[in-house]
Amino acid sequence: MRGGPPISNRMTVEEIENRIVEWARRQPDVSALIQIGSRVQPGGQVDAWSDLDFQLFSRNPARYRDAGWLAAIAPCWSTHLERTERGVDKLSVVFAGGCEMDLVLMPSRLMKLVYWAMARPAWRGLYPAILRRAIANTQVVVRPGYRVMLGGASWEKRLAAANLWPEEAFSAADFEFHVRGFLRHSVWVQKKIARGELRAAARWNQVELMDHLLALLAEEARLAGRPARPEARKAEQWLDARRLRQTDITTCLDAKSLARALLAEIELCEEVSCSVARTGGFALTDHSAVAAWLRAELDKILAKP
Repeated sequence: MRGGPPISNRMTVEEIENRIVEWARRQPDVSALIQIGSRVQPGGQVDAWSDLDFQLFSRNPARYRDAGWLAAIAPCWSTHLERTERGVDKLSVVFAGGCEMDLVLMPSRLMKLVYWAMARPAWRGLYPAILRRAIANTQVVVRPGYRVMLGGASWEKRLAAANLWPEEAFSAADFEFHVRGFLRHSVWVQKKIARGELRAAARWNQVELMDHLLALLAEEARLAGRPARPEARKAEQWLDARRLRQTDITTCLDAKSLARALLAEIELCEEVSCSVARTGGFALTDHSAVAAWLRAELDKILAKP
């Protein structure tokens, strides 16, 4: 792949932005480059720690999985390729000087279909589930804000469809999924604590269990009129003062510390579940038996000398 003019060891964010656009223009298979993330979101918090986020639309996105081409943008300290939970490849790079850039590699033809369908919400009942999921995943990323760096009017028109498609509502099935998921993972964490597998317990608590609790907290905030973000993003802005205190749970690799944290999370989940069920009009299934068992087992851990 062709490079550009000579580059210095460290570049500003603006210089990197300009170079990625210049590079993309030279690639015949690239149809669009879209900037996403806090730098282009209305009211986004941009500071010295803000990274760069782009979507690269190509007829052959696999061509860019090899990170070697990034040296044409700026000197690289580190690169990483991963398959995201939304099923796309994300290439991340830390440039010299510490500037980080995430580049999501998107298949142009497929995404044109997604945006075409998104622009026709009246037909959504006819769309297969996989297409509806692709639309929902696209909305999560694009709706908060974007900037078309390369692609022109045709891609501007496509992305505008993100505001036409109605946002998927939090359903009764979603509510049950997260409440049950929290309890299931709570049991798993308790058993790991009891066995002395403290690192596994801590990891499972913060990753698997917390995802369900945060989803319920986000829905509570939305029902109260506060725009929440997924994955706890900007949570300090949409959690109210009480929930901020309740989620300020400090722990360490100690069985009693982990047990106290899990007890606090169980209490919080019960409170948030009741709040969401009441405001959202959801039925609240009786899970008191498993909650009582968890409390009894965790109390045993706390009672040990």
